[in-house]
Amino acid sequence: MDRRDFVRAGLSAGALAVAPTAAAGAETQVTDRHFYELRYYELRSDMSPARLRNFYKDNLMSALQRAGAGLTGVFTPEIGLNGQMLILFIEFTSFADVLGVRERVHDDRPYMDALREFEASPQPPYERYETRLFRAFPGHPRIERPVGDASKPARVFELRTYESRNATTMGKKIDMFGTAEIDLFRRIGMAPVFFGETLIGPRLPSLTYMLAFDDLAARANAWAAFRVDGLTTETGAVIVNPAAFSQIR
Repeated sequence: MDRRDFVRAGLSAGALAVAPTAAAGAETQVTDRHFYELRYYELRSDMSPARLRNFYKDNLMSALQRAGAGLTGVFTPEIGLNGQMLILFIEFTSFADVLGVRERVHDDRPYMDALREFEASPQPPYERYETRLFRAFPGHPRIERPVGDASKPARVFELRTYESRNATTMGKKIDMFGTAEIDLFRRIGMAPVFFGETLIGPRLPSLTYMLAFDDLAARANAWAAFRVDGLTTETGAVIVNPAAFSQIR
């Protein structure tokens, strides 16, 4: 498939819309594909990221676990986005849990008490946030948490986004990942974390995936190997660092 079908995509804000499901034909292959939410919190220079980050660590992360969410991650941008932003990742095992987890969090009295106290401050914790909902690819139906030595420095992670012309070309791109590219990523030292087709978000149709690397040098070497393999890519890329308490790091 000609990769020029896919234009460079930025993770810019925009109106939310519902996307058609591109890879509908793959439903018979995998029926337990997970769902992912990415929230992008915008902070001004006069807002402390530490305040919001500490609220995640002390309150939100545990509330999400009590509510039945899967893995959660918190990241700060290093390259490609405003460094004042915070990115929250939440995994759900089903579409029903996307709403169910939210409702259970809102019924969690300790969390809601902490939230009311947190939001009572005259200084707002963030300016706005944008959310995106994804469904996992048939060829990569759930998140892979990178494994390794916890005593080593945290990995760097890369979020990449493709935009496509329509649902048909998006479906072909998703098939390409499942039949060739994910395996190639593994062979050349990239650690797949998640792959998701955007169901709700800006600039549809699109997909987003995350890869993990030991460090920026390992990332550069892996992408150099990818290009040597004869493949090219047109995508928006964001390098992010995990918080110390992130379950994905």
